[in-house]
Amino acid sequence: MQSRHFLVVMVFFFWAGGNGYAQKGQPVYKDPAFIDSVLQHHNAYRSALHLPPLTWSADLAADALAWAKNLAKKDKGQHDMDIRGKEGENLWWGTAGAFSPGDMVNFWGNEKEGFVYGVFPDCKTSRSAVVGHYTQMIWKNTQSVGCALVGNGKMDYLVCRYSAPGNIVGEKPY
Repeated sequence: MQSRHFLVVMVFFFWAGGNGYAQKGQPVYKDPAFIDSVLQHHNAYRSALHLPPLTWSADLAADALAWAKNLAKKDKGQHDMDIRGKEGENLWWGTAGAFSPGDMVNFWGNEKEGFVYGVFPDCKTSRSAVVGHYTQMIWKNTQSVGCALVGNGKMDYLVCRYSAPGNIVGEKPY
């Protein structure tokens, strides 16, 4: 997680302007514009590889909401270990209101630059490359996603949950 944290910090320093996604202190997980943006950005990465699009899951979004609220309350990004093997999970956190949901999903998608096709987890260009968020988005057996965005005034936390989970050790992403 340290290299992910470093990358988030780098984004803060180099990101200039733009249209943030104002939450107004409310969790976002049922908003049609939010859902459309999250799906569109996920599916753009899948489409580039000729993979079927993901569908939205209200159940996964509810799971994501519970965990995003927990992260915002703790003001700390960490994975939910209780879902291992049941759901996949991607996390993003950054300055409140500064990033759109599309920006957040693209942050994961930009890991494509460090990805090389191969068996997970040995599918990266270097030992230090982070690709697990990207591979979860494009995992061949993943069919649905549900996400929630929760802020605490300082930070926004985006949690996306996936079914079927990806990043299975010893398998190829697609």
